[in-house]
Amino acid sequence: QKSTIALLGFDLFSENREMWKRPYRAMNVFGIAAIFPFILAAVLHNWMNVMLLADAMVALLITILGLFKFSMILYLRRDFKRLIDKFRLLMSNEAEQGEEYAEILNAANKQDQRMCTLFRTCFLAWALNSVLPFVRMGLSYWLAGHAEPELPFPCLFPWNIYIIRNYVLSFIFSTFASTGVVLPAVSLDTIFCSFTSNLCAFFKIAQYKVVRFKGGSLKESQATLNKVFALYQTSLDMCNDLNQCYQPIICAQFFISSLQLCMLGYLFSITFAQTEGVYYASFIATIIIQAYIYCYCGENLKTESASFEWAIYDSPWHESLGAGGASTSICRSLLISMMRAHRGFRITGYFFEANMEAFSSIVRTAMSYI
Repeated sequence: QKSTIALLGFDLFSENREMWKRPYRAMNVFGIAAIFPFILAAVLHNWMNVMLLADAMVALLITILGLFKFSMILYLRRDFKRLIDKFRLLMSNEAEQGEEYAEILNAANKQDQRMCTLFRTCFLAWALNSVLPFVRMGLSYWLAGHAEPELPFPCLFPWNIYIIRNYVLSFIFSTFASTGVVLPAVSLDTIFCSFTSNLCAFFKIAQYKVVRFKGGSLKESQATLNKVFALYQTSLDMCNDLNQCYQPIICAQFFISSLQLCMLGYLFSITFAQTEGVYYASFIATIIIQAYIYCYCGENLKTESASFEWAIYDSPWHESLGAGGASTSICRSLLISMMRAHRGFRITGYFFEANMEAFSSIVRTAMSYI
């Protein structure tokens, strides 16, 4: 995550307060903004051709999402920095309390790294997007003896791209701008994956502690429980902070992804037996994987936060019964905590919940178009 977001000029992981130290590295994102009017012109120009219109609309939605995600990184960079500092502090505090807690955190980070490798498909789709124009032109020249100039994005430029010099410059410009779509998406999505993985680890530590809360005396047991409940509440507060940051991002991701899947499903059904079909299939897979990451992480967070209820049930609460007022206080606090944990925490996109049920709905809808 650190290296990816550093390619955009941001540094959210150091002690430096200047978080956007190298704005010049975001030139590829400014390239998206520069190429946006030419993609919009292609949409308007191909209004009567459904296939060309769908292709241009997909590119237009990609640029909109890329610009939106970059603007959210720019807008929320201080919030991300505060969250990262909170996570680091809590992780160091918990890791110092025992090897078993450090192992839980290490396991969560390893799982996070495995999940982030799925985002390599984003770079695969970008590579195919850059190579596909040459494949199309090569096949066209081989079959028909001539080739039309192709670009990574369907654009309508005011200059003649049939001139080789103009075409080369237009191709480099389009390819450079396409990197500005990939980097903000990979940066935001992998950071979200990291946040949720560590939050799940904190909930697991709270479960581990509450099962073993019994001390030598009721007073000691109550003190241990207070620390466990404080950890659980801190984790819930951090979940809320994370959800506040990512609500607009998840909403935009799912809304735009739904529109893209509609159009890509149509394009894939037409070009299934052609070279373009490979590109559209990889594009569909990339969008589905992005949705899967958010839904999988949201489902895990909901499950682990709600599992605290069962951890309390498995704790030695019954051994404190009949021991006077201190016992009553312990049982009451456990009961209230079970009632709160029963709801868990849900990652939302304002009007929907990011979970595996939402993901299965997206996949079913996408397959119905194909």
